[in-house]
Amino acid sequence: MTKELELLDRMEEIRQKAAENPADYPVDCTVRILTAMFAEYAGYERRTDWTKVLKAEPNSIYSQRLRENRFHI
Repeated sequence: MTKELELLDRMEEIRQKAAENPADYPVDCTVRILTAMFAEYAGYERRTDWTKVLKAEPNSIYSQRLRENRFHI
């Protein structure tokens, strides 16, 4: 199985677990899990690594939300 397919398989398993046990997988938590899985695949070791890049990118939605003080932690 390719690395990409393995990642998609793992992500789909999270989706299935969230559907089976929604109380154990709040939306924000689930999205953060999936984001972390992709970030790791993309070579980022920590959340702060990729968010730092987004903060510095003036065209990113992340950066725009920070500038407009519409960022939810």
